[in-house]
Amino acid sequence: MSYEIKVPALGESIVEATVARWLKRAGEAVAAGEAVVELETDKVNLEVASDQAGVIAAITKGEGDVVAVGDVLGSVSSGDAAVVAAPVAAPVATPAAAPVAAPTPTPDPRLPTPVTPVAHRVAAEHALDLSGVPGSGPGGRVTKEDVLK
Repeated sequence: MSYEIKVPALGESIVEATVARWLKRAGEAVAAGEAVVELETDKVNLEVASDQAGVIAAITKGEGDVVAVGDVLGSVSSGDAAVVAAPVAAPVATPAAAPVAAPTPTPDPRLPTPVTPVAHRVAAEHALDLSGVPGSGPGGRVTKEDVLK
């Protein structure tokens, strides 16, 4: 049996979010209630948890993708399907292979403050330089509204 991980209601006026990062990869086991993906909006960052225990069967939205409320982010296989899916989907490590670290995002040295992914996208669409845009978000983060102003 498979369960879909969907974008939850994000707030009264928020209709879209950006997939910030996946906390679990395809083939990894997940417990019921365990956070599997982080979403970021202009107003809130939240973790989406799996409602069921099982194995991450598929990831349909990658990091950086813009998603709407109700969009399917991925799926979790539970029951017998989880037992079968785990060995097939899990990556195989060879003894000679060195662990590969996930690339860390490199902040733009021209930017004095962090910028949300949505603000980056809006600035790119309008060909705006963000170095002079003051941030009004948490921790001085530049938000979509800051770019639009």
